[in-house]
Amino acid sequence: MDVLPDLATRPMTVGRSRWLGRGLMAVAALVAAWWLRRLVRRPLISLLLAPALLPAVVLGLWAGFTLNVMDWDEPADFLGDEGSAA
Repeated sequence: MDVLPDLATRPMTVGRSRWLGRGLMAVAALVAAWWLRRLVRRPLISLLLAPALLPAVVLGLWAGFTLNVMDWDEPADFLGDEGSAA
């Protein structure tokens, strides 16, 4: 049962990218909501967790948004300006 290499070698599609991006954004939003709820109940511990959690939430939202809007079928997204086809 060799599942992991199959998952690693499958090509990224627009659909997979959007699902992954939405999932990352959902997890980041849940972590942010959990932190805000905890901030109301135990402010001191929540403020100590903030330097670790908040950058992770921002990074998760940014990466999720990027994966959600990227168009893997269009070469201009990953070739850069010098490699764009005219």
